[in-house]
Amino acid sequence: MNIYTVETMSGMDVVSVAYAKTTSPKAAAEWVTGRNVRDRRDESDWVRVTDETNRAVYKFSFI
Repeated sequence: MNIYTVETMSGMDVVSVAYAKTTSPKAAAEWVTGRNVRDRRDESDWVRVTDETNRAVYKFSFI
């Protein structure tokens, strides 16, 4: 399991920050937000997830 920083975003503004220890960035986004997510296209409300182990950044939007 990795540790992820999960930021809920509105445009480019950070609305909230939380941390999760899960098996994948998608699982971290869903656990923190309590909502299903998919890969981000160009939505204004989205979730940025950073893998703290390798500093990879993932972007998701709500379904």
